[in-house]
Amino acid sequence: MLLRWIGFVLLSTMQLLASAQEPVFTGLFQNSFFTLSQDSELLCTTSESAYLPIARLKEVIHHYENGNPGLRQAAVAFLTQHTHPDHLDDLKQIKKHCHEEGRDDLCILEGYWDDRKNALRVLALFYDTKTAIKHSNHYHLPRFEADHLYAFEKGLRKIPPFMRDFIVKAKPIRDLDNVFVNAKIPEKTRQLILNAFPDDVESQVWFDDTHPLTIMPGIGFINQVVAQVYSGSNRIIFTIKNFDKAKEGHFYKDIELKYLVDFRIPLIVHELAHVIDNFHFWDGRETLYFFLWYRKLSTDIVYMHMIKDADLALWPSRWFDAFEFLWEVNNGRYNGKINEKLAELFSQYILIPERLKNESPTAYAWLHKEIFKGIEYSGYESCQNPIVRELNWWEAAVARPLGRRGR
Repeated sequence: MLLRWIGFVLLSTMQLLASAQEPVFTGLFQNSFFTLSQDSELLCTTSESAYLPIARLKEVIHHYENGNPGLRQAAVAFLTQHTHPDHLDDLKQIKKHCHEEGRDDLCILEGYWDDRKNALRVLALFYDTKTAIKHSNHYHLPRFEADHLYAFEKGLRKIPPFMRDFIVKAKPIRDLDNVFVNAKIPEKTRQLILNAFPDDVESQVWFDDTHPLTIMPGIGFINQVVAQVYSGSNRIIFTIKNFDKAKEGHFYKDIELKYLVDFRIPLIVHELAHVIDNFHFWDGRETLYFFLWYRKLSTDIVYMHMIKDADLALWPSRWFDAFEFLWEVNNGRYNGKINEKLAELFSQYILIPERLKNESPTAYAWLHKEIFKGIEYSGYESCQNPIVRELNWWEAAVARPLGRRGR
């Protein structure tokens, strides 16, 4: 069944590319426009500022599409790919409208996002960073809006390009059946692998077998979780309601603070750290992709001790206490989940580096040399204006009925 499905996807892809004048798309995914931001310019902002303007997005799209006929058609087909019948019905109507209007495939992406600016941003991010931002295949779940796309753009720009490159390497999904046989994987284990990665075949791009970093809304493992990255996966699922609790202007009883900047960026960086953990050691070819035997930073015997012994820094926003479902890594209550502590150390290196350097100089030095290859950051400590303020009496009274931590 799996091989038949793979064959269908590949055949469909070949048919799509056959319609283009050139079967191979060149020069994509260069991280040339959504460049690394090492200072705090993206952190000290609200959701309504510091993202690339529309004119710049058009430059990105033109840069990649120039000399690549058929690229837009193939990219839009991938970025709107769904199996849910209601999605398919919507896309059918959108395509009909675009055909009647005599417009190209960008019209389809505009209809899918209900907004031209969103369509341009999603397409530009895909071309430059190999990130696919989509609706959930579960048709009736809440959908990302413009301010979510702004936050994802800013979060991605905190990740060094060399890290972006290795989190989108190919997975050997075409060889899955052979791997099962050759490695003598028991039937129950095979089913675990298939259940963990049911949509990987659909997320291939053309003939290079690559799997873009995919960001979509959902409900994660349990609906209290802000976001979810599955072991061995480069897909991030955000629960929008919980994710948006970290947006500027929000306040909650237990932390007694109001956010003046968009604190969804730390959430994004934390989840990206999980993806980087998943793929740090992988060369894109070996079968260590399968989560039962592949190696992560957080499971490496040398690095585990460094991570476990490190002290976590104190977030100036108390975001750490308020929004992540991560009580197990809070300093003094750590219960052994190395992968969560690693994601926090990674985030703190990017977002509150001075505090981390003071709290855990050994861990900071390890991250600086071994993981970030000498790249350093200015974080929230360098914001000129306050990033939080205490609640006034009325705000505290309003927040009180909301309960603890907004969970």
